[in-house]
Amino acid sequence: MHDLELMHHFTAHAYLTLPGTEFTKQVWGYAVPQEGFKFPFLMHSILAFSANHLAYISPSKASHFRLLSSTHQTAAVTSLNKALADIGPANCHAIFVGASLTVMNAFADARVYDLDVLIETFQLIRGMDYVLGKATPMIEKGPFAPIIRPSTDPPKPSPLLSTFLVEIQASCYGGSEDPTPSERARIKATEVLRQSLQYSFETSPHPALRASMIWPISIETEFMDMLKARTDPDVRALFKLYCKLLEFTATDFWFFVGWRGISDLL
Repeated sequence: MHDLELMHHFTAHAYLTLPGTEFTKQVWGYAVPQEGFKFPFLMHSILAFSANHLAYISPSKASHFRLLSSTHQTAAVTSLNKALADIGPANCHAIFVGASLTVMNAFADARVYDLDVLIETFQLIRGMDYVLGKATPMIEKGPFAPIIRPSTDPPKPSPLLSTFLVEIQASCYGGSEDPTPSERARIKATEVLRQSLQYSFETSPHPALRASMIWPISIETEFMDMLKARTDPDVRALFKLYCKLLEFTATDFWFFVGWRGISDLL
């Protein structure tokens, strides 16, 4: 009965909170659940997302729905990992939307909202992207292509977000004339953050969300290690900028609300 309640809520309400145009939302609300009946990992991802949304809108029952979400998320990740080992034309579309929901669920229901868990979520995003990258041409021609298709006429970004891009641009400059390898990695990661947001302004109706997903998959492994250590003040300053970007995302999407104030930890 719980699963029926969760599926009903997803197809009636929760899918409307997902990013994208109205047409894209219809894909989420109708085509994705139909695919979920064929692939258990996708069904678990859908039900976990629905449970997380119910926990968000029903605080008095949050613990109940969080438990349901955690159960489905664990099952989704386990079965998704198995499916990733044999990705192909038959399952790549389900894997793509299942992985997307799994990432959103990881942000929505983190065990704690701190920097170490955020980096763990980066690693989840990077792992999913690595495998899905091989299937991108198939996904772009499949039933869920509207979800990843760049927008041809995105709305003008908010003044606050435009000002934030200027702040990132300012941090791209400076440094020594003969930078160390660590300094070069940090400078490159800063430029990647700038490029991610600029690109998202041009291609997405939700630029903060798009950029907050692009940056973790685009930075180098060496810089990921620097983020884990967080001993370099300049690295901490850049990480703080990313966390501010995540906070912009939290103003638009409920599944990032728990990350409000994360920049204060740096």
